[in-house]
Amino acid sequence: MASLDVLQLIEKAKMAYNSENYEMAQVYLDEALLQDPDVPEVYFWRGMVATTDLNDEVIETAIGDFTQAIELKPDYWEAYFERGKVYLYFDRLDEAEEDFKKVAQINPKFKDVYSYLAQIEIQRGNDQKAMEYLNKVTAGGDYRYYYNLGKIFLNARSYDAAIENLSKALEQNKYLVDGYYLRAKAYEAVGRYKEALEDLKAAATLTPEEKKFFTDMAKVYFKKAMKAADEGDIRRSADLFIEGLKINYNLKIEPEYEKILEEAARDALKKGEYQQAILYLEFAERVVDNRCVDEMLPFEECQRRKQEINTLMKEAEKGLPLKERILKKLNDIYAK
Repeated sequence: MASLDVLQLIEKAKMAYNSENYEMAQVYLDEALLQDPDVPEVYFWRGMVATTDLNDEVIETAIGDFTQAIELKPDYWEAYFERGKVYLYFDRLDEAEEDFKKVAQINPKFKDVYSYLAQIEIQRGNDQKAMEYLNKVTAGGDYRYYYNLGKIFLNARSYDAAIENLSKALEQNKYLVDGYYLRAKAYEAVGRYKEALEDLKAAATLTPEEKKFFTDMAKVYFKKAMKAADEGDIRRSADLFIEGLKINYNLKIEPEYEKILEEAARDALKKGEYQQAILYLEFAERVVDNRCVDEMLPFEECQRRKQEINTLMKEAEKGLPLKERILKKLNDIYAK
C-alpha cells in the first residue's frame, strides 16, 4: 500500500491536473515515483498528463505509463480506458478495441465505453454493429440517444452527421449544455465559425462558470481572424483578433499574423480614423508584451517591436482633437 506521503502527492497532482497546471502535476508525480515506484495510480496520472500534449514524441510515454499501471493493477479499468482512447486518437483501432472490451469486461456498468466501441465500428464502416453498441448506452429515440450518436460521429470526424444528430438532441432538450458545446466543435471543424460561436454562446449562457466555453469562443474568433487575413481583409482580421483578445487577453496570435493589428492601424491612419488606430495599437502592444514574457524573447527584439508600435501610436495621437489627446494622456498616466 502506498505511503501517506505518496498518496498526498497524488492528490496534489490530481488537483493540479484538474486546474490545467500540468507542469506542476508532473512535478508531484515525479516526486511520488521517486518515493515509491510501485504505485499504479502514479503511472496512471503520469499517463493522463502526457495525453494533454499528444504527439508522436510523447505518445509512447503515455501508453507506457498506462501499461505500467495495468501491470501493477490488472483490473485497473480506468487505465485500460484511457490507453484505449490514446490508441483510438491515433487510429490504432485494433488495440483500442481490445482495451475498450477489457473495460466492458471489468466494469460492464461503465456505459461510456460502448460509445467508443461504436465509434470504432463507424470508422470501420460497420454501422449496424455501431448501433448495437450505442443501444447499450441508451434506448433509441430520445435526446440522449441522439446526443451519444452525435458524440460518436464527432469523435469519428464525421462532422456533418455529428451536427445532424446533436441538432436532433437539442430540439428535444434545449438545455443540453454539452450538446451545444459538441455541436460547436463540429461546426468549427468544418469552418462554420458563425454557428460555432452561436453554440458556444448558448453553452456559456447556460453554464457561465465553465471557462472552456469562453476559451474556445476566443479561439474561434482567432480562426475567423486568420481566415480573413488569408483572404486579404486586414481590417476585418484585426477586428476579429480583438474580439478574441477581449475574451482571453492571454491567447497567443501566431507570429505570422502578429503584425495584422499594426497593418490595420496603418490603414486606419491613412483614412483619418485615429481613435480606431489607437485601439488596434493598444491590443498590438498587449500581444507583444505577452510574447516577450511568455516566450522570453530577446530584449532587443522586444524593444524594437515596442518602438515600432510606439511610433505609430504617437502618429495616431497627433490626429486626435486636443481634448481627446489630453484624455488619452491622463488614461496612460493612470494606467501605469
